Amino acid sequence: MTAGAVTLGTTTAQGMAASEKTPTQFALGGSGFGSRGEGGDVPAGTDTTAYQVIGCNNRAGLNRENHLEDTTVPGLGTMHNITTTVWTTTSGGTVASNSRNSIEQLTIGDPSAGALELHAVRSDSRAFHDGSGYHSTTVTHVGSLTFTPPGGEPQVLDLPTPDQPVTVPGLATIAIGDARELHDGDGAKASANAVDITVLATGSRFRIAHSAAQIGEGVRSGLFRGYSSSSRNRGLDDNVTTGRTSYLLMPCQGTGGDLRRKSIAHSSPRSDIEIRNAASREWGTQNATTASGFEQGSISRIAIGSDLLVKAIVGRVNVKRVGDKVIRSIDGTTIGTIIANGEPQTFPDTDVLEIPGVARLERNIVKKTPNGMSVISLRITLLDGTGAVLNLGLARLEILDSGN
Repeated sequence: MTAGAVTLGTTTAQGMAASEKTPTQFALGGSGFGSRGEGGDVPAGTDTTAYQVIGCNNRAGLNRENHLEDTTVPGLGTMHNITTTVWTTTSGGTVASNSRNSIEQLTIGDPSAGALELHAVRSDSRAFHDGSGYHSTTVTHVGSLTFTPPGGEPQVLDLPTPDQPVTVPGLATIAIGDARELHDGDGAKASANAVDITVLATGSRFRIAHSAAQIGEGVRSGLFRGYSSSSRNRGLDDNVTTGRTSYLLMPCQGTGGDLRRKSIAHSSPRSDIEIRNAASREWGTQNATTASGFEQGSISRIAIGSDLLVKAIVGRVNVKRVGDKVIRSIDGTTIGTIIANGEPQTFPDTDVLEIPGVARLERNIVKKTPNGMSVISLRITLLDGTGAVLNLGLARLEILDSGN
């Protein structure tokens, strides 16, 4: 291929101009970023650049942008004018979620020692529904690729093709990024990376100019936001936090009446802590007038050495929306047996139980919101001098008015 622009995909993302914010029957979302690095010797600080997102919602007419004038990406190089735009539209019976990331210039290396430059890098993703159903499209573009050898003049290189990457010895391999266009009778997803770069000195891989968009059906009376998890901890083994275990994230249209599950039979967040049967469950459904669902995180037992044993920990949130009325509860939230130093224990009326020298236990930590609530069934703060905290049986659910 000769030098010049390369464009891949089907049709460019359309409808950059957002309309007035209009509720739709579709679940919409989109995101994008300039770069993300992984593998090899990727140093700290290579998280997404110019990241922007439209979270799960059903409104057309949203338009969000993030822009960086100049930034240095550790392990990669410098980037100039990175812009991410995500937007949703409705026009002429077509509802769409759109995402675009563009980079004016990416420089790998130092011009005095040899540098590689990419210009006009862009990706577009679009997921939409029209009179014939769901569709998804992606487009990627690279304007030009130049190499400046040490003390030499810039040289225009051939652009990579889908089956032929470009390698500049000592610097990087530039490949066309991957693109995915998925759609069926229930929805559509589109995502693309304009280029995929491997830095030869470190073996690190960077995805450049990423865009993603999605649309799905099923938003009628409510918009779901929630999750469930068996545990989330901090201060264990010098970790600031550990992620949510057996984590489930509620789709914004609910689960369509299906019960979703995730479980882990055994985990040991620290050598003296054993968790058994960590599980999460979620369910959500809606019709034209009512939306309801639940989130539930549970653990069958947790043992902290031989000092403390707690069984049957369940955190559950139930929410129902009928019009403007929201009904919420933590019915089903329970804690079973507590044994400390071989002796059964019960919670006092304060819902706080302290085992001297072992742990402080708090139950039913609840936070209410206008559209739902959250609960932590049991929080255990260890009294061994570490300050470690275990949050067990987590659930959160809100159901917002869809506006339909």
